[in-house]
Amino acid sequence: MITICSEIISVAFVGSGKVANGLAEIFHSNDIHITGISSRNIETGKVLAAKVEAPFFDSALDLNADLIIVAVADQFVTDVVNSFSNSQLVAFTAGSVSLEDLKEVENRAVFYPLQTFTEERSLTVKQIPILLEASSNEVGESLLQLCTRIGFNFQFCDSNKRKKIHLSAVFLNNFVNHLVYLAQNEASKNQVDWAIFEPLLEETFEKLKLLSPFEAQTGPAKRHDQLIINEHLELLDGRKKEIYKILSESITEIHSKK
Repeated sequence: MITICSEIISVAFVGSGKVANGLAEIFHSNDIHITGISSRNIETGKVLAAKVEAPFFDSALDLNADLIIVAVADQFVTDVVNSFSNSQLVAFTAGSVSLEDLKEVENRAVFYPLQTFTEERSLTVKQIPILLEASSNEVGESLLQLCTRIGFNFQFCDSNKRKKIHLSAVFLNNFVNHLVYLAQNEASKNQVDWAIFEPLLEETFEKLKLLSPFEAQTGPAKRHDQLIINEHLELLDGRKKEIYKILSESITEIHSKK
């Protein structure tokens, strides 16, 4: 177990989902000793443990490392973190959980990766910005040293700011992905090959590297083309119609102000 403000040599993980897999692989590939994996899902936990050459433990309380990273769903974070001894350094990866909600563990921290993880894709260190928050300067210094050694881009921010960053990330990643799903679903319903949309999808994101979203906006709502908007609404029903209407109104409102 670590003496706070000393170098973190070993890390253990609680969880075996996408975030746990992504981070554990990065740590392992950068020669950070992973001393164990624990997960409610024994099957995926053992797979991850084998991948990073670490033992699997049925109980998270059997883990022994300088730093234990809790990478579980937000609703389980509090119970898992608070189960550890007060002297153990524990960090969690949840974006919406406040550090102040976990006062039962003295040496606690947030290690929040601002990225989406997918089983089929491996990310590099530079593709994973880390938001840090620590219960003390000593804990923060230990995490700073760890992130620097691995090569993460990182910054410190408090729970309130992190929640707001998480909110923006939900708009950017989760909602955008859902809109692509709706587009794909609509294309399938109308027997249109999705491949015809792939160049448009690619260019939509490529031009955002050069232009602000405001500058990049096009379409009937920006042009105030109510005739086209009404024609599209007639083709839709239910939730899709509601979403189309709300988004069109939002685009029109924003671009009417400029």
